[in-house]
Amino acid sequence: MKVYYCDKWSDIKKKPWNIFDDRTAYLCHQEHEPYTAVLSEDEKPKYIVNVTNEWVSVGFYDDLNRKYLKYDFKVMSKGKIFLRTAMYWEYDDETDKEVSCLILGFQEDGYIAMEKRDFKTGSVEERGTSDTLERNWDVFPEFGQYIHLCREER
Repeated sequence: MKVYYCDKWSDIKKKPWNIFDDRTAYLCHQEHEPYTAVLSEDEKPKYIVNVTNEWVSVGFYDDLNRKYLKYDFKVMSKGKIFLRTAMYWEYDDETDKEVSCLILGFQEDGYIAMEKRDFKTGSVEERGTSDTLERNWDVFPEFGQYIHLCREER
């Protein structure tokens, strides 16, 4: 898997903004400045990892360059991050038209809030539950080491 770096990824244009070299990205990482790592296969983005001092997010992309899953982690303490939000999108066939969205919000005490939106019918379903959330914890990525955050099953 190839990794390159940029300021951020545009989901609308489906391309990076301001690509820069590994050294510049490394300096951003060391100085706790935001940057984006694009992990690609066959010249297509597979995972987009945004790294900041306060949060880390991971976008999962399909073969049509559509984001179908996103994880938002909050930096909790030195070296530890917690999966706070997971979003999942479904699309109409091979278009970019979203047909549904599932949002899961997690709290450290185990509470989980769920919202499912059906864009065809306009319906919104909301639920809440509790569970153990050990799998929501992870470590802040070392520079260049992002693949451990790119697990779909958490």
